[in-house]
Amino acid sequence: MEEMGALLKLQELDLELSKIQTEHDAIPAQMEEIERAYNELNAEIEEQESELKALKIAIREAESKTAFLEDMSKKYKQQLLTVKTNREYSALLTEIEGVKREKGELEELIIQNMEKNETLSAEIKENNGRLEELDKQRRSKKDELNVKLKELGKQMTAVRRKREKLTGEVDRATLRLYERIMNSRVNRAVVPIRGSSCGGCFAHVPLQKVADIRKGSQIYTCDSCGRILYYDENQSN
Repeated sequence: MEEMGALLKLQELDLELSKIQTEHDAIPAQMEEIERAYNELNAEIEEQESELKALKIAIREAESKTAFLEDMSKKYKQQLLTVKTNREYSALLTEIEGVKREKGELEELIIQNMEKNETLSAEIKENNGRLEELDKQRRSKKDELNVKLKELGKQMTAVRRKREKLTGEVDRATLRLYERIMNSRVNRAVVPIRGSSCGGCFAHVPLQKVADIRKGSQIYTCDSCGRILYYDENQSN
């Protein structure tokens, strides 16, 4: 039956088209994943640079306050030479001790922030190197995927042209039946008889129906799954 042969060829084209379409549709997601990895690292660097900027400001402010406290300490020490009472002397010593303690805390904070600054600067340098390498990979991969996208587009166009030509060899009613089955998301709309069973759902097919299908005089479908059945003369008994 010539129509059955055309249906089988049509099915193979549709399966090929589906495979190409799946590969084609997956590419934008691959591109997004590449872009996401780049953007995440770039955002991390921006966050680190913002933190580094805040650290530098904190260090400058602490250094400025330390210098101010040093000046205050000198003034208090000079005032010690001019006080006349023990009470004033004790009060100045207390102030000097307080300034010294605060200055020491600030100097410790400066050291800690400078260590953080050094560590963070090294991390930023390393991440910028990673970002540069990732950008090269991103550009290369996107170029590769764009070429692949175009090639798959050409393949789909070629298959669709073959399909369009082939549909002219199939009766309209049979074509509608075939397309309805394929659109129901089964893997194949046209399946062979396997012994006395449907090659799609494995349901039993009556022997008389098997004989009729073998004659190939008309289109038969499985009573269970609705797929179009055909007899494969090359099947092993």
